[in-house]
Amino acid sequence: MQPASVFKRLIVTATLRKNMKPKMTRSALILSGIFLLSFSLSNAQVVLNEFSVANYNNYDLGGEFEDWVEFYNPSGSTVDISGYFLSDDPTDPEKWAIPAGFTVAAGGYRVVLLSGTFDYDPGFLGQTNTSFKVTQTAEENIVFSNPIGVILENYDFAVDADDGITPNQANHSWGRDVNGTGNWVVHTNPTPGAANGAGNGVRYAARPQLSIEAGYYASSQNVTITTPEPNSTIYYTLNGDEPTNGSTLYTGPISITSTSVIRAIVYSNDPNILPGFIETNTYFIGDAHEIMAVSISGSTLSDGSWGFGGGTGEFTHIEFFDENGTFLAEAQGDSNEHGNDSNAYDQRGFDYITRDALGYDNEVEYPVISSTDRPSYERLIFKAAANDNYSFSGGAHLRDAYVHELSLIGGLRLDERKTEFSVLYINGDYWGVYDIREKVDDIDFTDYYYDQPEGFVDFIKTWGGTWNEYGSNADWQDLVTFITTNDMSIQANYDYVLTQYNTMSLIDYFILNGYVVCTDWLNWNTAWWRGRHPDGDAKRWRYALWDNDATFGHYVNYTGVPSTDPTADPCQIDGMGDVGGQGHIPVLNALFDNEDFFADYIQRYAALSNTIFSCDQMIHVLDSMANHIAPEMQGQCDRWGGSYAD
Repeated sequence: MQPASVFKRLIVTATLRKNMKPKMTRSALILSGIFLLSFSLSNAQVVLNEFSVANYNNYDLGGEFEDWVEFYNPSGSTVDISGYFLSDDPTDPEKWAIPAGFTVAAGGYRVVLLSGTFDYDPGFLGQTNTSFKVTQTAEENIVFSNPIGVILENYDFAVDADDGITPNQANHSWGRDVNGTGNWVVHTNPTPGAANGAGNGVRYAARPQLSIEAGYYASSQNVTITTPEPNSTIYYTLNGDEPTNGSTLYTGPISITSTSVIRAIVYSNDPNILPGFIETNTYFIGDAHEIMAVSISGSTLSDGSWGFGGGTGEFTHIEFFDENGTFLAEAQGDSNEHGNDSNAYDQRGFDYITRDALGYDNEVEYPVISSTDRPSYERLIFKAAANDNYSFSGGAHLRDAYVHELSLIGGLRLDERKTEFSVLYINGDYWGVYDIREKVDDIDFTDYYYDQPEGFVDFIKTWGGTWNEYGSNADWQDLVTFITTNDMSIQANYDYVLTQYNTMSLIDYFILNGYVVCTDWLNWNTAWWRGRHPDGDAKRWRYALWDNDATFGHYVNYTGVPSTDPTADPCQIDGMGDVGGQGHIPVLNALFDNEDFFADYIQRYAALSNTIFSCDQMIHVLDSMANHIAPEMQGQCDRWGGSYAD
């Protein structure tokens, strides 16, 4: 914005604000206007010069990859822009104030991280951090305003925005072609904190269009690919790989005779226009299923291995189809291994994460799991029943999901990985029966259900060792010490515990794991958490279910319970000492000294025994889940071995 424009907007703003405040004298108003004009002209030289909301793994800040904006000062003297504002919403331009002492040196650059950590960690990674994140695929904005809220610069990520700022592809940025001025272009080699470099494009080529919808087809189909991009070339793959200009050149309709994934990309003949985004459609030819079908595709996914131990994710496009083969939703992200012992099997689990930084989507915008009203998901777990896998472990292919479903239907005070059964295809190949699971140990979960956002959650996990997934365990350790070293029969002590601890969650946790004779918890697969945001729920420590596949006499007795028989004492775990070392059993036993807690435990045990844990109810839930996947289990056997009868 030029100084004259700034002055014009200041006069308008001053006039509007004068009408909303006590009257000022004409002299005071003139002096105020002169001051504001002077203030603006002395600071407005600093401009936004480059920004990236697509930092996937490029700008490394000690293993963290945060989005950022870069300021540039073209003037000959240092400029202080303290009190100016950044925002992601032009209707709320004063969302985050640049803190005191923030200066940009003469001819210099200064980066601010769009991390959203300012409210709880303003100096995150040793940088200046905003209180908000920007989601480019949600058509949010980057807004820079002066100290009275007048917008100086506003960039809209809407695909059809007038400013031309569309979502970036991974690790790209938008920046000026001349530092401090000029046109905004795509930088394929971002330079945060330094002069804008080469390797630029004016925009991305248009996305290709496929002539028929993804989904189920009884017979072969001919698919035509078109593009509105003039003077361009289309390339495609049929094996799930990401297409490049080294892939098959599109010259005419493609005949699809078996289940395949078409992935297409457009390259412009103009070197100033960058290769576009990939379009992906899965066509199921002659294949049909009675439960949800999921198709994932990616250049590194064909063996379904994902490696062991996590690490960087593998680019993954994901599509969802209902039992009729109707396309439901798609997204682009990455995936990595999920599970430990079960990674020895050829049919393995994985975690899927939608990545806004890739420029396609920020969530799977569909209510994938029918047992919750949650409308969309950034993260999902895909489990091949883990160590209950059939046929690799001789399992039932539903134990873990079954235990979580019992907890959910029974209304236990626990957080479950809610389940939706599906069949999975990888790069067009059938991969068997999977359970899609909600990821509990994730901020998306705590924020959606309990209004406990990032920075306000203490989430502790034990799996061999104990660590903090988020936050700190200091308060938990203090609480354990208080409970185990004080007399819980004294009501005042117990009343304090109730302010810190959801004791009904503890009770339900032990009753459930005792009922199903779990042999892989406390020293493994144990999670508990609490939120600290004052406006949220779940501010008392509570438990979340993890893996429950080692139940009902199946698999390995990692916990070391004395008996895994159906007649096992339901209270056998109480006398085993501090399994896992985090105090759960000692806390339970100490709380038994309180009459109220003991009564709650007995009454809850009786209530659950007569409802969800009654024989009739447990068998009803088991049969309904088994019947749901039964039509697909022959396909599972055909793919991985075993027999339907077994």
